[in-house]
Amino acid sequence: MFLKLIYKNKLFIKYVIVGGTGAIVDFAVLYFLTDFFQIYYLISATISFILSGTLNYYLNRKWTFRSKGKKRRQLPVFFIIALIGLSINNFIMYVLVEKFAFWYIYAKIVATGVVLIWNFTGNKYITFNKKHEINENFNIG
Repeated sequence: MFLKLIYKNKLFIKYVIVGGTGAIVDFAVLYFLTDFFQIYYLISATISFILSGTLNYYLNRKWTFRSKGKKRRQLPVFFIIALIGLSINNFIMYVLVEKFAFWYIYAKIVATGVVLIWNFTGNKYITFNKKHEINENFNIG
């Protein structure tokens, strides 16, 4: 039963592995910029999000979704979804830090959980949608 569950959710598991790699980059850069360079946490969060998002795009394209779609269509869509995710991320962090006195790393953990769901859904159904790849390859719609 456990193996069946893993197989059924293989795509999401691969996405979480890639996301975990990106999260390590995201949290490390956030912490480093905020604590060592004394950069305001939301600016640090934006920089770290962009760096980890770029890494995630390439890993998800090649490994998770094995996409062969055109980069000139996928990359802008990926970054629009990521920009919305960044807005959600920074909003949650701001509210938790400024209004509820959370440590910025704890706020980032909460924000990451919410943004994970948004980004996975957007990238699965929009950015790396196989239907779009078929249409691109045959110049349909």
